[in-house]
Amino acid sequence: MYVFRDGKRTVSGAELVSSLLSALGRWLIAPEQEKEDRALEALIAAGELECAMLDGGSNRLSSLHACNVASEITEVLARALLTEQRDLLSSIIQKAEHIAPAATYEVAVQEGFAYYALHPRKIAMLLDELEVQRPMAVIGIRSIGVTLSAVACASLRLRGILCRRITVRPTGHPYDRSLEITPELREWIEGSRDAGFLIVDEGPGISGSSFLAVAEALVKCGVREQRIHMIGSRAVEPAALRAPNAAERWTRYHFHVLQNAPLPPAGAGEGFKGNGRLWREYFPCEESSMPASWTLLERAKFLSDDGLSIFKFEGFGHYGEAIGARAKLLASSFFSPPYLGNHRGFGQYELVPGRLLTLRDRSPELLERMADYVALRSNAFASKIPQTPELERMLRWNWQVEFGEELSIKETQLRAERVAVCDARMMPHDWLCTTGGTLLKLDAGIHGDDHFFPGPCDVAWDVAGAIVEWEMRGEERDRFIREYEARSGDAIAKRLAPYLLAYSTFRLGWSKMAALAMQGQPDEALLERDYQRYRAVALRLRHQQNIERGRRSADPDSSLRSA
Repeated sequence: MYVFRDGKRTVSGAELVSSLLSALGRWLIAPEQEKEDRALEALIAAGELECAMLDGGSNRLSSLHACNVASEITEVLARALLTEQRDLLSSIIQKAEHIAPAATYEVAVQEGFAYYALHPRKIAMLLDELEVQRPMAVIGIRSIGVTLSAVACASLRLRGILCRRITVRPTGHPYDRSLEITPELREWIEGSRDAGFLIVDEGPGISGSSFLAVAEALVKCGVREQRIHMIGSRAVEPAALRAPNAAERWTRYHFHVLQNAPLPPAGAGEGFKGNGRLWREYFPCEESSMPASWTLLERAKFLSDDGLSIFKFEGFGHYGEAIGARAKLLASSFFSPPYLGNHRGFGQYELVPGRLLTLRDRSPELLERMADYVALRSNAFASKIPQTPELERMLRWNWQVEFGEELSIKETQLRAERVAVCDARMMPHDWLCTTGGTLLKLDAGIHGDDHFFPGPCDVAWDVAGAIVEWEMRGEERDRFIREYEARSGDAIAKRLAPYLLAYSTFRLGWSKMAALAMQGQPDEALLERDYQRYRAVALRLRHQQNIERGRRSADPDSSLRSA
């Protein structure tokens, strides 16, 4: 099933440099309690710029010089993060101001920093445990490996260990990547003959092939397998990796896993078990409406030590900043709980007492409240990033995999007329009725722009999501559409049908994939329940849409809404 999106975006080089300079400026004047957050923001911006320049650079001397300057900045900032010193920031700002980037770059999301609470300090913590003694040659796997490798080098150098750093990007099929051994790479490896080799990245992913590609390239250049160490962010069972002969290949090298538990923000108490079970632990929930969770991929969460707020991981640096801006606006518009800021990548929200909604709460008043909410998002969170063509590919692929037939071009044509960062979680259990009777939207800032689909897309995704999740049909559905159109000025009805199919098809794919990943866990049955429900909805929607197309063929003036 196709549920993870690519997330790459095209960014101007000037914007990347400007982001770095802004982050450096904020760090330079940050009060003591914000120093670490601002330092991490600047380091991530530097690593992102370095990665973009290395991926998009040419062999011209000016380009190579700019890449070297960017690499130097990342390494200096990594050291500054670990030492908590700001004495070199003014000189770093001057160097950054003179970087001449290319016009545009393609930038990937650094997933560990954006979604999975991978704090770079964990690299230093692990290296302290390993007690490295010999010189080390550190290889970062781009993208996130740029920043992680810089922190690894800084940590080793602070302990007096000689260290060299380079970054690489393996290419090819995700399950069978390879690394081209360029003359420059071979020369770098041969210049590190007496060193141990340290390969740094998040993951490994499903296949492990990126780590293996780099390790095996080292072996081809004459490095003994015993001298190759890999550092990743999750433990794996080699036999479960999907790269060819992964079990046998993986065990040739030393693999070290970073600390799994997130570094909690100040004021955090105990973490919620399973993370995704937060609402089930804190709010009473009926068995029939128990929300399912893919707990392995849920964001880390903590209850505050005073029990009055919760911390949810929203992202380090600019990733968390974007989510925080949405959370502030929604809170000030009285659609979401009060937002108390981002600390160490965790957004803090006031814990408002109340109960989670169920389908029995569906009412005209609720439909109006949801229409108000979606209309606000359609304008307030309008996106400069266009809707990805991946969304249509996801619909076609998942439908064919699940039902063994192809959808027509018209059925998968997702017209993007009002692109925004959607909510993407319009389920009943993501709405709260406070003890005072106010309806608040929970979990509203993250999911429309996370690791999964949809990413920034037409607001029709949320209108479709509300219709599917609240099981609206007939006049009730038509009323909700009218309420949204009246509030937003967006004539959405004519483009809605493919989004209904896309939403339900994505959710069936997500639930099916999650159920397989959670085999043997309590959530497996809940995810299987959801999969069967979304599957039935998708089939019903397509049947109704086929009937409606037949009606329109006979009567061109028939309404789309009659489906």
